[in-house]
Amino acid sequence: MAQQGGFDLNAILRQAQALQKTFEENKAKIKQELASAQVGGGMVMATVDGEKVVKSIKIAPELVKDGDVSAIEDLVVSAVNAANAEMDKKISSNMSNFAGNALGGLAGLGGNLGNMGDLLGKFLGGGNTPK
Repeated sequence: MAQQGGFDLNAILRQAQALQKTFEENKAKIKQELASAQVGGGMVMATVDGEKVVKSIKIAPELVKDGDVSAIEDLVVSAVNAANAEMDKKISSNMSNFAGNALGGLAGLGGNLGNMGDLLGKFLGGGNTPK
């Protein structure tokens, strides 16, 4: 007897489980993503994965011939930071899309939630609290 007064707890739990599964799948997908950035006019390129682990560094041979180790080090740091910034953008976009889809899916529970919005409002100190 999960349904009382328009509130179907089983439906909410099923939706939460589906949401958790989708979240985990999305997280695994993000881990597989790659982001790259080039600096110094393309002289140095860094690639990171979705966990921001550096996967590769490419340095143009002509940069090494110059022998300016300090410049190479600075360019590598800049390339890694830029690649991480690109990954941050990908993660943010992905999570925004996920959240939008998840909230859209929760809207379908409206009939099962009954007066859940009022209950949450009361719990959080707002809404239609009786005086």
